[in-house]
Amino acid sequence: MNNIKKIGYSALAGSLVAFSANAVELSVSGKTEVTYSGTDNSTTTNGNKWGGGNEITFSGSGDVNGMTATYTAVIADGGQANSNSSETFASSSLMLDMGDMGTIGFDQGVGEFGVSTIDDKMPYAYEEIWTYTGASNGLQAAGGCNVLGYKNSLAGLANISIELDPGHIDNVTGCTGDGSTTGAGTTNSGYNWALTAAPLDGLNVGAGYGQESIKNHLTTNQDLTFTTGFATYAFGPVTVGYQMSAANGGSVGTHSKEVEIYGASFNVNENFAISVNQMDTEFDKTAGSANVTEETTGVGASYTMGSASVRILSSETDNLAGASTAKSVEHTEISLMLAF
Repeated sequence: MNNIKKIGYSALAGSLVAFSANAVELSVSGKTEVTYSGTDNSTTTNGNKWGGGNEITFSGSGDVNGMTATYTAVIADGGQANSNSSETFASSSLMLDMGDMGTIGFDQGVGEFGVSTIDDKMPYAYEEIWTYTGASNGLQAAGGCNVLGYKNSLAGLANISIELDPGHIDNVTGCTGDGSTTGAGTTNSGYNWALTAAPLDGLNVGAGYGQESIKNHLTTNQDLTFTTGFATYAFGPVTVGYQMSAANGGSVGTHSKEVEIYGASFNVNENFAISVNQMDTEFDKTAGSANVTEETTGVGASYTMGSASVRILSSETDNLAGASTAKSVEHTEISLMLAF
């Protein structure tokens, strides 16, 4: 994205630490998107298939006692509404780059740290194939909401990223604001990490692990653990990939699962790309019941013309949520995006 405006301001981090900050620049970038999409055999009614949304990202950095502090904030909406309350901060982060000592930060939804950075590393021309059908990739991390993180390079051979989740409410989205807490209903807390490397030209590999402790255990609930590993290889215009993930604990038959994702993308030219992918998620059932595999397939394409992109995704999920009686969910989306 190209910067459309720069605003000078000072003391970015002066109110946060006991050092003065030099004058810095705040850059602004944005995008607007119009979509035409529909889902068949889902629990929702399609209605008007047209949609739109906007996103503006503010970012700035400044020197803090020889280190670099960076702040990022994203304002997003789901389209024009009758009230300005629909335009909200979707995510933000505050990072402190300490040079060779690595980077620490506070993340509110950007997804800067941990296993969420490698939850699905397969080559896609557009979105992940499971994004809109209700399928799951198996990982149960905090999602970068009110978390602390650290990342660094390990002697230039690999990169480590760690996320510490002090606590969040299960199945509730959104981050708490200034001076507030998640409250007495907080049930989950834990940590996760990701390790990535590029040992050969074109080859990228990585692995991750996480654990979420549940404070209020129920009869069918257990602490969650999740692991993942991936490899992608690019040769010429083609990129292929494979990823395996597993989650254990939680509600029996819901959170315990094994996931395989694989696929390939092809850059027809510098503007046009296509991809095909598949994800198989095996749900562990209770004793006496057979495991069920949720199957998701999809194809995507994208064409870029300067700052404009046209993207297409068509995906289908069978046995949604591990239910062999579930109807197939088919989703198709066409997107026009302008980036500024």
